[in-house]
Amino acid sequence: MSLHRRALLQLTAAGMATPLAAWSAQPRSLADPFRLAVDEALVDSGLATQIQRRFGRDTGVAIQVLPGPARELLEALGRGEHDGALLNIPQAEEALHRLGLLRGWQPVAMSEFVIVGPTLLRPALDALSARMQTAPALSALAKAGAPFVGATPGSGTHELEAALWRAAKVAPLPPWYLPSASRDALAAARERLACVLVERGVWAAAGASLRQSRDFGLLIEGDPMLRVPVHLMRSFHHDHPAGKLLSDWLASRPGRQAIAALPAYRPPAP
Repeated sequence: MSLHRRALLQLTAAGMATPLAAWSAQPRSLADPFRLAVDEALVDSGLATQIQRRFGRDTGVAIQVLPGPARELLEALGRGEHDGALLNIPQAEEALHRLGLLRGWQPVAMSEFVIVGPTLLRPALDALSARMQTAPALSALAKAGAPFVGATPGSGTHELEAALWRAAKVAPLPPWYLPSASRDALAAARERLACVLVERGVWAAAGASLRQSRDFGLLIEGDPMLRVPVHLMRSFHHDHPAGKLLSDWLASRPGRQAIAALPAYRPPAP
């Protein structure tokens, strides 16, 4: 069975297991906060807070940000547990959209990931001309046994990381591959002087002391494979009036300006 088919069946089964009473759309008003599930990287980078503050300022409508791993949040959205979601796992999102469990699926921004780690690895990557080619770089890092901290399972970062390892034809395994023991994989990588995949916005938000460190910094960036779209989607089971308002605001000039104000993100073309 294909992974795509399995994902569809899992999402359908999850929905069927939910009591119909929980699925019924509850009347909501603009006085009720819009419950927005957001992948943890999009919270740590400041994107969710930027949208929450600027949208609230422009409309007077409150957004309640609910962070977590993207895969888990998407499944909860499909069951009607949230009003909307801001996520970065496009293939899984499309699967749910095709099942008819989303009310709108809108591009909000283009994000970019980078791989950071011990700067002493840069000369070896430069010799392979792999600083902008993720698959060859990961293959070289794995062959060298360079420590690599994995992302939180189910997160958007983890979904991309898995795809990158597949492209590199590498099975990440101990002892050099270190599964994340906490949400903050970047801090764990810095502590262990290991490599890690991180969203550029998270890296930018980490602070100058970390980004300007001599022994830890950017290793791989600029590869198109590291670009991931961020989408807003709304629950089919709830029609919170703020949902359409948020969608329209994000597509408007003020919304696009709010996204563009964050250097790590690029709003979609109008």
